[in-house]
Amino acid sequence: MTSIKITASATTAAPPEPTGTMVYVLAGRPLHRGADLEQTAVFNDDVWPLGPALLRADARPLTLDFTALPTAFRPAAKRLHQVLLAAADLPLGETPLSIASIRTVFTDLKRLFTWLERRQHYTLAEVTRQDLEDYHADLITARMSGNTSAFHRRCVRMLWVYRDVLDGEHLHHDPYLLPSWQAWERARRSHRRGENSTERIPEEVMGPLLTWALRWVDDFATDVLAAGAERAAVDSRPPAGPHVPTVLAALLDTYRARRAPLPTAPASLGLGSAGRRVPNASYLARLLGYRRGRLSGRVEKELIEQVAAELGLADDSYLDHIPQAVLDGTPWLTRISYYEVPRLQQLLQVACWITVAYLSGMRDSEIKHLRRGCVAVQRDPTGRVYRHRLHSLAFKGEVPAGVPAAWVVTAPVARAVAVLEQLQPPGRDFLFSPLASAVRHQIAERADRVAGCDTTNKHLAAFVSWTNDYAAARARHDVVPDVGGHPFRLTTRQFRRTLAWFIARRPGGVIAGALQYRHQSIHLFEGYAGTSDSGFRAEVQAEDALARGQYLGDLGADSDRPRLVGPAGAEAEQRLANFARHTVFDGQVVIDEARLRRIIARHDPGIYPGAFVTCVYNADRALCRTNSTIPAGPELGDCRPLACRNTALTSDNLAAHTQHIAELDRVLALPEHLAPYVRHRLNQQREDSVDFLARHAPEPI
Repeated sequence: MTSIKITASATTAAPPEPTGTMVYVLAGRPLHRGADLEQTAVFNDDVWPLGPALLRADARPLTLDFTALPTAFRPAAKRLHQVLLAAADLPLGETPLSIASIRTVFTDLKRLFTWLERRQHYTLAEVTRQDLEDYHADLITARMSGNTSAFHRRCVRMLWVYRDVLDGEHLHHDPYLLPSWQAWERARRSHRRGENSTERIPEEVMGPLLTWALRWVDDFATDVLAAGAERAAVDSRPPAGPHVPTVLAALLDTYRARRAPLPTAPASLGLGSAGRRVPNASYLARLLGYRRGRLSGRVEKELIEQVAAELGLADDSYLDHIPQAVLDGTPWLTRISYYEVPRLQQLLQVACWITVAYLSGMRDSEIKHLRRGCVAVQRDPTGRVYRHRLHSLAFKGEVPAGVPAAWVVTAPVARAVAVLEQLQPPGRDFLFSPLASAVRHQIAERADRVAGCDTTNKHLAAFVSWTNDYAAARARHDVVPDVGGHPFRLTTRQFRRTLAWFIARRPGGVIAGALQYRHQSIHLFEGYAGTSDSGFRAEVQAEDALARGQYLGDLGADSDRPRLVGPAGAEAEQRLANFARHTVFDGQVVIDEARLRRIIARHDPGIYPGAFVTCVYNADRALCRTNSTIPAGPELGDCRPLACRNTALTSDNLAAHTQHIAELDRVLALPEHLAPYVRHRLNQQREDSVDFLARHAPEPI
């Protein structure tokens, strides 16, 4: 990870006193830049806004509204949440909670307090063991997820654990000592941690989705940016003059000179009646720098109607910019409406998000903290750019304010960032701040706020909807297809896992013959992970292990295939036979991913498929292990298959060598294009390959 020196963006106030109605409840919490502790909530307030302590730009505004709780339980709730926010002098075994988790505690306790009120309990001291057993049964019927249910129970127990600070208003029984609670906890712990349940984006969806995103970034962006600049200029235009009829007549004369029909408003604005188009006086007013209703006078209406009768009406209020981008030889749009610009800008922004997310491996929170100037380039002595480095903040497992991190990315990501920098006005630092044209009145109360993941999920759905509507209207076939008869529901979390899956496997699940792709994966590992702390390398390795398990299971189950040959061919067969005992039942390979992952973890045969070699890995004789910092396992990108004793060969490997020899023959047949040294090296490579096949191929390929 590249180290970046940044200015601290948070201020920390002194911890609060343990009691007192005028204590600032956020004292002791780091506050975002510009927040004033004296303007934050005090204990006496019934509503505690938590926004000043939310340090992430993509965090949603959170509030503790104690008026939503039953009156009898508000004092205990306030005292508990004051202690949780202070995060100091916690009971033994308790750890500080994030602001978001504290808000979840509030929600969970609200459920408990409401339930107690329905049972006519008005103090926590009245709650009996049987009440807690009954509430436990009620939680089970709620059908929460395991983690959600566990946290909910932890919140209930806080009313006993924090009894020393609740001034007598606390539970008198530890819920965790009750039989039903203990049985539930034992059952939960007996289950292994669940597999990553995030759904991967199907290949048939991801392909066209990325294609359209890159079209927006590389082709459509210029038109959208130009249209956005024209719209912004119209919106900021000063009044054309004090005498409205005179300046209106001059504007209408420009339409006469161009023989251009007058603009009309789109139906979505509700102007006109019964589907009848009328001149868009509101847009004409904007062109003159006036407010919306300034052209509603009798004289102005007569002037507009006269010219409309002469020139006719357009079907919208189009900007002057004529789209330049083409798609398959045809302009992608003929004109751009003033009112369509916000939608197009939003689509362009989410297209940039798709490009960055899928081609970088960054989490949504990391993408949302990209700032202007976040791309740094490295050049060779000739000035050619050979590396793009993307800087942001990482939050997973880090301090609440995040830590600087860097990702090596490819040129399309850098181009997407450049587009985002142009989408935002000069004063906007965050590249995913709400767009000025997309907000009715004001961009945002704070300049350091960005869209959350829920908003981005909605924008992803809108991007797919626009793409398919656009393609259908033009009889195009490159749509983003439905899955199971319905549009696939895209979420921000899916892109990172899908990329990890794709790096580990070639499209279609074929991993044999992936040497070139593994060269690419080495480059991706270097940059997409930023550092190993990001966890992305581990995700890719987990997907790679699963892909190997599926491939090797099929290989071991195929009794009709040719046996593996080569220096390690016999050893490969032994390992495959042993692996098949665990993965193959009645001739079928285990297809349950969770089960297969466990089998691989316990019985990994150490066989790695490649294009020219199937590596039967033994560290003591591996020729690719020249760098001690390389993780355990082979580096197929540095494989020396003709010399390494770990080499085993499948029929596909042998075919790849044969094809390589044929390619060498084709090149060597062109003597005028080869320098003597190059010809010598290629001849030597061909001889080595032919000799290798002669020694190891059971019969000519």
